[in-house]
Amino acid sequence: ADKDQEYFSDGLAEEIINLLAQVAGLKVIARTSSFAFRGKEEDVRKIAETLNVTHILEGSVRRAGNRIRVKAQLIAAADGSHLWSERYDRELSDIFAVQDEMSAAITGALRVKLSGEAAPQRYVPKIAAYEAYLKAKYLMVKVTPESLELARRCYEQANELDPAFGAAHVGLGYYWTTLTHFGRVPAHEAVPAARREVERALQIDPSLPDAHALLGYLAAMYDMDWAAAERHFDFPLAKQAGFPLIRPMYSGFQFLRGNVEQAIKLAQRAIEEDPLEVWPRMNLHAYLQAAGRDSEALEQLKKVLELDENQVVALVSKVMIHADKGDLPEALAIARRAYAIGPWFPETIGVLAAVLRRNGDVAESQSLAQTLGSGEALGDARAHAVFHLLCGELDQGADWVEKAIEQRDPSMMFYLRFVVCKGLRASDRWPKIAKMVNLPVGV
Repeated sequence: ADKDQEYFSDGLAEEIINLLAQVAGLKVIARTSSFAFRGKEEDVRKIAETLNVTHILEGSVRRAGNRIRVKAQLIAAADGSHLWSERYDRELSDIFAVQDEMSAAITGALRVKLSGEAAPQRYVPKIAAYEAYLKAKYLMVKVTPESLELARRCYEQANELDPAFGAAHVGLGYYWTTLTHFGRVPAHEAVPAARREVERALQIDPSLPDAHALLGYLAAMYDMDWAAAERHFDFPLAKQAGFPLIRPMYSGFQFLRGNVEQAIKLAQRAIEEDPLEVWPRMNLHAYLQAAGRDSEALEQLKKVLELDENQVVALVSKVMIHADKGDLPEALAIARRAYAIGPWFPETIGVLAAVLRRNGDVAESQSLAQTLGSGEALGDARAHAVFHLLCGELDQGADWVEKAIEQRDPSMMFYLRFVVCKGLRASDRWPKIAKMVNLPVGV
């Protein structure tokens, strides 16, 4: 219950989740959906029904100085019986052995057939570095400007405390990638920084699947080098790796290269593993849009907004779909709400100005459009592109799309397959744009 130690208990739980998830044949619910029930007196049967699982692992962590006590029990949800329980009283330096012992005991209790391969040797970092690493991961999930800055400091601290701890360098790579997705740092600055960290991690430990996955995603998103990306994802377990915005990253790669049906299947699996998390559903909605399944995409956006009513990216996407359907009053109502929640997000200005014009509110539209900026600031180009495309001004929209691609704006890479670019994809400007992203015209 100690809030100051929440990062530690969360980190321990997530490490055990990750170990169990590597067991062949075992479906394990990921952190967001699992943690949704933390500290609540919910009946295990209700939890199991919500998450569509047959067993629940629950427990507690107590810490006093360098001593920890971990209690855990594995419960069959059908009748509430205990299949396994254990208490571990250890020195903090034994925390990695506790994680391994617990995962082995749980898989044994579930009688899961293992592959027969020996478990890979894990690097055991210095405890202070590991704590800083857990704090960074805890902060990264919050995805606010403040939490991301604190996460960066914690990752850097972990690297200083233990220069041989490769996972902390991978974490910094994810940090830089996240900044690019949220438009905090230009891709031309963030991607080289991410690569430097990941390459440093692989120099320390060439076996880190998350490092290979991130290099694969960056090769796709930034270089549009599909063959290089595929080579990185071919590394063992890389196709399962992910970070808060895209899990697995392999689904994002498949989407960007045009394998939309494969991306949909991967996103659906991610939702099964974490049904209460927002971003797997956001990803699935994007992939469904690309497949022309707009009604299903809207259904996913509805579920996203049930989980987080202020998810501004979801609201912007709803505006685009309703505007494409010709439902302008609904599009305008949603656009006003999106702008009220997130005026800092450039697309909220672009979509609101566009639907205002299409609804006949020309003066208000012009006044708002003037705030879109020169196009040099982060996110300006894609916001201009969205505005002009929604207004049906294909040539002007295409000019801004090309600028956003030159800037390697990751959001623009996604928007290319959204309904907002439907007219653009059918225009004579599309062949050049397809060539810019290294794809055949028909993909």
